[in-house]
Amino acid sequence: MLRVIRLLVACCCLLAAGSALAASSVRIGVLAFQAKSETLAQWTSTAQWLSQQLPQYRFEVIPLGYEELDAAVDAGSIDFVFTNPEHYIVLRNRHQLRPMVTLNMLLDGRVVDQFGSVIFTRADSGISTLEAVRGKRVAAVSVNSLGGFLMAADIFLHAGLKLLDSAEVEMLYLGLPQTQIVQAVIEGKADVGIVRTGVVESLRAQGKIDLNQLRVLNAQTTADFPQLLSTDLYPEWPWTALRHTSKALVKATTLALLQIPVDSEAARSGRYQGFSTPSNYTVIEDLMRRVNVYPGMRERPVWQALWQDHPTKILLLTSALLLIGVTMAVYFWRSNRRLRELTRATHEAQASLEVAAAAFDSQVGLVVTDEMARIKLANKAMSALLGFLPHDLTGQLTQLLRSDALPEFTMRKVWQELQQHGRWQGELICRHRNGRDVPCMVTISAIRNPGTGLSGYVGSFTDITDRKRAESHIRELAYFDPLTQLPNRRMFLEALQTAMNNALLEGTLAGVMFIDLDFFKNLNDSHGHSVGDQLLSRIAQRLTLIIGEHDMAARLGGDEFVVMLTGLDTSESVAMEQTLAMAQAVHQALLSPFELDTASDFGDHAQTLRYTCSGSIGVALFGLLEEPLTEVLKRADVAMYKAKHDGRNLIRQYDPLAQKAVNERMALSNDLNLALRDGQLSLLYQLQVDAASHPVGAECLMRWEHPVRGKVSPVEFIPLAEDSGAIIAMGDWVVRSACETLTRWAAMPAMAGLTLSVNVSPRQFSEADFVERVARIIADTGARAQLLRLEVTEGIVMQDTRLVIDRMQQLCTMGLSFSIDDFGTGYSSLSYMQMLPLAEIKIDKTFVNDLTTNERSAAIVKAVIALGNSMNITIVSEGVETHAQKDQLLALGCPLLQGYLISRPIERAALEQLVASKFQATPLGG
Repeated sequence: MLRVIRLLVACCCLLAAGSALAASSVRIGVLAFQAKSETLAQWTSTAQWLSQQLPQYRFEVIPLGYEELDAAVDAGSIDFVFTNPEHYIVLRNRHQLRPMVTLNMLLDGRVVDQFGSVIFTRADSGISTLEAVRGKRVAAVSVNSLGGFLMAADIFLHAGLKLLDSAEVEMLYLGLPQTQIVQAVIEGKADVGIVRTGVVESLRAQGKIDLNQLRVLNAQTTADFPQLLSTDLYPEWPWTALRHTSKALVKATTLALLQIPVDSEAARSGRYQGFSTPSNYTVIEDLMRRVNVYPGMRERPVWQALWQDHPTKILLLTSALLLIGVTMAVYFWRSNRRLRELTRATHEAQASLEVAAAAFDSQVGLVVTDEMARIKLANKAMSALLGFLPHDLTGQLTQLLRSDALPEFTMRKVWQELQQHGRWQGELICRHRNGRDVPCMVTISAIRNPGTGLSGYVGSFTDITDRKRAESHIRELAYFDPLTQLPNRRMFLEALQTAMNNALLEGTLAGVMFIDLDFFKNLNDSHGHSVGDQLLSRIAQRLTLIIGEHDMAARLGGDEFVVMLTGLDTSESVAMEQTLAMAQAVHQALLSPFELDTASDFGDHAQTLRYTCSGSIGVALFGLLEEPLTEVLKRADVAMYKAKHDGRNLIRQYDPLAQKAVNERMALSNDLNLALRDGQLSLLYQLQVDAASHPVGAECLMRWEHPVRGKVSPVEFIPLAEDSGAIIAMGDWVVRSACETLTRWAAMPAMAGLTLSVNVSPRQFSEADFVERVARIIADTGARAQLLRLEVTEGIVMQDTRLVIDRMQQLCTMGLSFSIDDFGTGYSSLSYMQMLPLAEIKIDKTFVNDLTTNERSAAIVKAVIALGNSMNITIVSEGVETHAQKDQLLALGCPLLQGYLISRPIERAALEQLVASKFQATPLGG
């Protein structure tokens, strides 16, 4: 029987040990402002989500009241705290809690990251203003409850009523849950109640109250906040970690909380949208100071509180001090008389010593030792420097002055120098009496007696703390980015070179990834550089959380970041998988929304911008062979460029073919910069006709004849010109050439009435002096502005719409007209069509190509034609290549046609000859 019992006990132990090894328990203390059962039901799903994301841990929700939560934090029996902001600040000041994320609630389909207080009374109480609360019974949670007291106390304070003053109101602190405060007001046990927002709505949803029973005092109406409200809004609850919680667990939990899907069971049970990076809780601290509850503050001056609380003790202490003072005065009077007698006897001896003392007590710390380095004498400057009194040093070995951080081989080198040359000078780390290290410039000289030899040493010590601090500051400026506090390009390149050397020496691989933010310029242009700087700082914080202890994240400049991973696997494929996994983590971190503070025109806080960022990431390995540092950077840069070229928001690893494409693109871009200067660019003209095939205009099309590659497609060189900025000079050349052509045509009867269309790129149009340049060209050439038509794409409206409209109207005032090119393929919108001064719309050829085979294309073309007719805008169909297309377009009512069926792009002389032949066939022009 005994053996069976022992076997059962052993099995139980093994089961318990297995369970403990399976998953470590993580306890989350949650403040229960409602019933503990409701709190547990609300947050258990969130704990289960964390347990699923981090299977090595088992997360457990512990609903606690204020005092219980304080006790749990004091005892360290929980790992995380989820409480209201005021309670968090109290615990943070006491226990150094670390904020991780902030709660984002989901109320009536809206994301809300703030909450407030509701001040209410019974509808039949006769109380309708805050001033009317004076002398009434006010029910609240406690003095430390943010939504259940402090927010309302601040509002009452502005109304001239101090809730903490018992002479003005009778406060009833009922504690948690807050629902009992509502019940106390309804039952007449209190005249006024204070609860956090959402409590009243929760009771109504449960059918426990009717809102018609209550009246909200100081009611606030906010479009973005759907609940009853009487106060200002303050940041929602923070999720925080205790000091004993490991950094790895904090980092993993933070990432898991940020990734909770809005449609998950955790979010639905918790009635929230998700979590975001920690909010700014200084507004809560300001509130606590205003109502005199900030930790360490007192409502009464210290002297007043002491006198009022301990008058008898203070009187006794004062009497005792007075008695001691009288006794000391008598003692000092007698001692002084004796000292005067001793002074006369020692005056002559003291005078002789003053000369030597003046020389010894300089501003430099000095010590004199014997030949065994035992201190015989130390001056006051030495005491001031290291905190030791002279008599504390006398008889001690100089080892007392050395810091534990000073390597032993350094001191061996010092003594060897002293024995060989009798003198040593250099920097040493000394130890202050309080244990801190003090960097000093030290000079040690040996004292030698001609008769007896070495008799001791003299050492001088100068504090160089300020110099070291300045050097450290200079190093920070030289090696760290001042905005993000990440290592800068210089420090990264030095670290990369060291990592390359170590990888070759140890036979391991390492990885580097280039991160370039997508469309970062749009954020700067739309909201200002201060908002862009916030985004860069938040990204730096996320990168720091993600990377490993021995990895490095740096900012190279602008919106470019780089991450270096060391100590990867020796297998190239495995190392690449590790690097891509980290790149994927970075990619996901970038996609998680950022909350950025924007500013109004007056510089004050306007609103919080929820911005979703993406990045193009290029990945490359190094350590495979010895190579220049620039080659590693080039590979990662090429991979990053490939990610951008493939559509952005992607991860790409280095591919030699991509390098070849970049080289070819770079060479072509360099050649493009010389094309205009060397006359390699030319213009072709494509005719536009009306329904009767009469010429009505033409479009200028730019072509490039490369001296080596021959004809280069506009599809290839126009984007290059856009990226490099060459499109601005090229565009001006096209406008000038078109104006010169119009001037030439003015003297030719067949050509005089034709309009000439010129394509204008968004970058060219956005130039500040674009309107002035066009006006100057027209004035220089003498062309008729009414015949010059500027074609812009729909993408131009994605810029500053007001500025675009102003510039277009200025050009229209000069006589020019505008055409929307490739209509229907970009950002087609009736709102901008009615705002922009358009004379013409060109239906994109993609619709014309499918016109005879696709009913939807035909319907779109028909709708655009009808739209143009209703708005008095001319419609031109591009890409007409068959008679069937032409016949159907004419049947649909399209007035103007352009395409290969009408005429291919041809040189100016050929166009003039073509139009002249048509003109001669119809000499009257009709």
